[in-house]
Amino acid sequence: MKIVSFEWKDAYGNGGWFNREELKAVIDDVDMWTHTVGFLIKKTKREIIVCTTWQPKNECHRMEEKFCNIHKIPTSWVRNYIVLGNTDRPNLRLLSNQRRSK
Repeated sequence: MKIVSFEWKDAYGNGGWFNREELKAVIDDVDMWTHTVGFLIKKTKREIIVCTTWQPKNECHRMEEKFCNIHKIPTSWVRNYIVLGNTDRPNLRLLSNQRRSK
């Protein structure tokens, strides 16, 4: 599974009433960019789906693969997408095992 990093433009909503002056302030407000690092579940032309916590399948302990904190983000909202690594790399698994043993 790939580990990725990217920025994405978050949506904004407000259910209140605004006069024209207040509405202009909302429209002119700075975009809210968020930075996410996570495990890539799926990437298509339309969306990127990541989770921030991943539990791999573990036959020894009879644990199934699980995903937590899932984000489904439209690709058109994403910028600066990079792949940081892959969980199949031996040194990443070694590091993961070292952290668990402490």
